[in-house]
Amino acid sequence: MKPLGVAVAGLGRIGVVHTEILSYRVEGARLVAVTDVVEKLARTTGEKFKVKYYTDYDKLLSDPEVEAVFVATPTYLHHDMIVKAFEAGKHVFTEKPITVTVEEAVNVVRKAEKHGLKLMVGYMRRFDDAYMEAMKRIREGSIGKPVAFLNIARDPGAPPGWAQDPKLSGGIFLDMLSHDFDMARYLIGSEVKRLHVMGSAVLYDEIKAKGDLDLVNISFEFENGVYGVLHGSRKSVFGYDLRTEVLGTDGTIYVGNSVDPNLALGTKSGVLFRGVQWFWSRFYEAYVREDQAFVKAVLEDKTPPITGLDGLRVVEIAEACWQSLREGKPVSVTRSI
Repeated sequence: MKPLGVAVAGLGRIGVVHTEILSYRVEGARLVAVTDVVEKLARTTGEKFKVKYYTDYDKLLSDPEVEAVFVATPTYLHHDMIVKAFEAGKHVFTEKPITVTVEEAVNVVRKAEKHGLKLMVGYMRRFDDAYMEAMKRIREGSIGKPVAFLNIARDPGAPPGWAQDPKLSGGIFLDMLSHDFDMARYLIGSEVKRLHVMGSAVLYDEIKAKGDLDLVNISFEFENGVYGVLHGSRKSVFGYDLRTEVLGTDGTIYVGNSVDPNLALGTKSGVLFRGVQWFWSRFYEAYVREDQAFVKAVLEDKTPPITGLDGLRVVEIAEACWQSLREGKPVSVTRSI
């Protein structure tokens, strides 16, 4: 089978990860080009991986060797870049979240349908060994019937400047916690029906100044009756901290850091258990598997495992979170498609 010609658009930290993976780890893919508005970054990356480089995204899209584009730019650029790729006849893998708003996400999903092209959203935790095993165990009935989803998500620090602006990133609910909403839907196998948010900005003045939050607690209910609780924080002084539990009628699934069951303490001086400093040290192989899954879906003309509709559902949840915060009460999650 002829390899799929792929390009990476956006060469920040995650774009470089995809570039490396597509160059060496994905059978059936051939990296042919990269692009970034920073000329030095585009040139040095292109030279390093021995591929063409562009600073003009439109020129990359006109390259006949490019059959699929990996969009790894800031969130506020996703909508226009994805739509342009579809109009140029290219399949698209986009980093999460799919877009900033529900309106944009609906348009992207419709464009993919109109042009008959593949669209996959990069929620790599679905390809992580521990989460895949958790899903398998839940579906097999190892914990009986799930009744509760509990999740802690804490990043080591504040995000880059643009991501602190909710108008550009969707704020903490979309920029950071969209992974956790997607995993909740994935493990429980149901849509979020209703939610209630409490939160504030107490950790970073710069985040508060932009109108975003850095500490939130979210209670929610799934359509199948399962209840969930999600705690998110932009600060964890000892490193990346992610823990997930699914409580069932006959047991509990635990996914996350290796924590002493009696006590774990994290301070600036260190932590009593083995922490993870940043997300790709935990999830690198999951990134590899998601890239492989997208290329396989295109080559075999199958539906990608994480669709544009999955991406849209998460944006709907995030917008409901903002509504709940504004109104100070529980709200229902509105389905747009």
